[in-house]
Amino acid sequence: MTKRNLRYSGLGLAVLTVGAIAACSSDNNTPGGTAGGGNGTAGGHSTAGAGGASATAGATGTTAGATGTTAGAPGTAGGTGTAGAGGASTGFACANTMPTAALITDFSNLMPSTTSTGNYTFMGGVLGGTYTYPANALTIDTVTNTVLNIKGNVHDYDGFGLYFNTCYNAKTPGYTGISFSIKGNAGPTGKIGFRIQTNANTASNDPVNAAAMKGTCVAMSPSNTYPDCHAGEKQIAVTSTATVVTVNFSDIMGGVPVASVDGSDIVGIEWAFTKPEATAGTAGSGAGGASGGSGGASAGSGGKGGAAGSGTGGASGGSGGAPPAGSFDADITIDDVKFLGGPPAGGAGGAGGTGAGGASGGSGGASGGSGGASGGSGGKAGSGG
Repeated sequence: MTKRNLRYSGLGLAVLTVGAIAACSSDNNTPGGTAGGGNGTAGGHSTAGAGGASATAGATGTTAGATGTTAGAPGTAGGTGTAGAGGASTGFACANTMPTAALITDFSNLMPSTTSTGNYTFMGGVLGGTYTYPANALTIDTVTNTVLNIKGNVHDYDGFGLYFNTCYNAKTPGYTGISFSIKGNAGPTGKIGFRIQTNANTASNDPVNAAAMKGTCVAMSPSNTYPDCHAGEKQIAVTSTATVVTVNFSDIMGGVPVASVDGSDIVGIEWAFTKPEATAGTAGSGAGGASGGSGGASAGSGGKGGAAGSGTGGASGGSGGAPPAGSFDADITIDDVKFLGGPPAGGAGGAGGTGAGGASGGSGGASGGSGGASGGSGGKAGSGG
């Protein structure tokens, strides 16, 4: 609310004091009377003293006061403070928590989630859990707590991932990327997108992220944050044989609003299937038609019957594809997810200590030899020492 300060001007009035001049007459003569009349004329000065007209100047003072009121109006500019309120929407800074070990999870310590049916939580170098999207499109199984298996019919932007309980800084300890073992069926392309989710590219105004206090990106629409805030990725090949894949932080590109990843603000990792094309079933339908044509030929001279046979063959070809057009059945197995690089292993320092100890032992041997010489004839016993 704008406050205006009103200023008022006082009106000053001038008061004139009129002095009466008394005439002296000591006797009755004409000159004395004339002088008295003259004094009466001087009394006319009282007319000049009527300074009431100067009240007009007072009115001017009132006008000046009104001008002061008008000048106060620019106080409305203070409303720019509203713009400053936008700073509250910048999101949540990274907690800067360091991973306690290189291993993120090998899925041997998964526990059923108490808040998300069908998902799991884990404890390793980081704390977190599993998720899939969209809801109920894919299923997750721990396979006796040795690997993570994801299955389902992919027909849209489907995927799965590991969320971290907080924002981890893997850069400062020296980690340079992430590795994992993967195998299975990723669809017609034979590839899957691997993403590293960063705090900078996470939408803070998405309700789920807001509850977890993650993200510094602000999306135009909290219900569709992808155009403004999303992770970059790298496409990786998937085969039926388990293969260890290494992805450096620098390999991840295409994030929004920050294109690259340096490992300083990781909030999760994700595997994204390639959305199927709607025309995927067209080839299968054509093959069925060819088979139908063959059936038509076997109809012999019955031309009309041959036509009917062709129609039947076409229908059979259409139903041949197991997944409906524009979808595929995926089956992926993930294992041993860990950070690359990082602090040197503790054993390296121990090896250096052992070498130094050996040198000290050699010195002790020389001292023993000296003692043997002092033993005289007992030198053999000395050398035995």
